[in-house]
Amino acid sequence: MNFRNIFWGIMLIVVGALFLIEELSDFDFGRYFLPVILIVSGGLLLLKHQLGTGHNTNSNY
Repeated sequence: MNFRNIFWGIMLIVVGALFLIEELSDFDFGRYFLPVILIVSGGLLLLKHQLGTGHNTNSNY
């Protein structure tokens, strides 16, 4: 399973959970939805970059 499949799977779960929780409570998630998505997306990009830099097999010795 590649990163895109994992990412979109998690995104669908998060979006579904937010819609469900919004129906069950009086808390307005619409105001926080975009910032949370941006923070999570940025964190995933940083994590992907961090994990990708440790696997460089080319060296200039």
